[in-house]
Amino acid sequence: MDTVEELNGTYFYHGHTNVSAGELFNLIFLENFADSFGLDVASAATVLIGQPYIPVSGKLAAGQNTPGTSIASIVSRKILRDARFPFGWRPLAPVGKLRSLKMVPSNKIATFVGRYIPYVGYAMALVAIQQVMSKTRTQYNLIARTQDRIQWTYF
Repeated sequence: MDTVEELNGTYFYHGHTNVSAGELFNLIFLENFADSFGLDVASAATVLIGQPYIPVSGKLAAGQNTPGTSIASIVSRKILRDARFPFGWRPLAPVGKLRSLKMVPSNKIATFVGRYIPYVGYAMALVAIQQVMSKTRTQYNLIARTQDRIQWTYF
């Protein structure tokens, strides 16, 4: 028996017998998701290093300040030190949790970079999921019968 076959209206896929069309899609999705795991680790790491887990003395916990600081903030401040944007430019950077997110201007490059690091991780995770879904759809449609194929045009 081949690794992919159709048997009596069901599928045989990588050792799984009597697999329905929905189960075949799930098996292919999980296989593609596992293949992309390296990118998921990187996106999770960037999200985690951007969270304010490290306590900071002299910073008020109540009020407008977010208690603590992140590894990304500490590292970016050490690397970039007092580097500032030219011409008095003060781009907006996110501050706070997603529920109470505010955009605050900053002229320091290190502050700007440190605040955007977790959002780079979120974007990487979204790209990874989109790539996995696209590969899954393509592989599934190559294997599935015509009536079981997915006609998604948006990914």
